Amino acid sequence: MKTFSRREWLNPNDSPSTGSVVAYHGPTNWGKKGTEPNTQSFFEVADCNVKARLHISTFDKQEDFIKKIETLGHMAIEFAEFLKRNEKDQSE
Repeated sequence: MKTFSRREWLNPNDSPSTGSVVAYHGPTNWGKKGTEPNTQSFFEVADCNVKARLHISTFDKQEDFIKKIETLGHMAIEFAEFLKRNEKDQSE
């Protein structure tokens, strides 16, 4: 199984905030001791002391989880583009 593990800071190095994004897919030792490692997938966004984590549930299909992540990405891009346009409109 291929593993994906990436962490990125969302704020500049000199910021007092600790915003981050973490994406992970791979084995974990969560669950009962002595059992085979589970596969875990999650996408977590944190800003200061607030976090939101999307994860694949036992009743989700892989395609469902992928759609959640894609929807999140599209919404983030659309929102950033709106904010840029709005800032430009207000400065004119």
